Amino acid sequence: MESIVETMMQQLLSKEILYEPMKEIGERYPKWLEEHKASLSKEDHGRYSHQYELIKDLNDVYENEPNNYTKIFDLMQKMQECGQPPNDIVQELAPDIDFANLGQLSPEMLENQGNCCIM
Repeated sequence: MESIVETMMQQLLSKEILYEPMKEIGERYPKWLEEHKASLSKEDHGRYSHQYELIKDLNDVYENEPNNYTKIFDLMQKMQECGQPPNDIVQELAPDIDFANLGQLSPEMLENQGNCCIM
């Protein structure tokens, strides 16, 4: 039986919830990166470029393996390690998604919740 936490994480990371916003964010990255290249440090440009690659990978998983929550979770954690996506992209498209907290739980934490019960 799946734990409540695992079920909630799967729902939050599900294709139905995140795919469209992530797809739209991914579509805006190339233009944003080009427009801001001159004003970004080399480090920030590299970080945002890496984040864009992770978003493309995430969208690929949603398209081809939408129930592979381990891979989805891993990509979300890697995205978190890159920091917040550019604010002007995220706030315009997905004002309610808090990317900073999506990778807070580890797969190990989810697995260890198996003994958790309500009652």
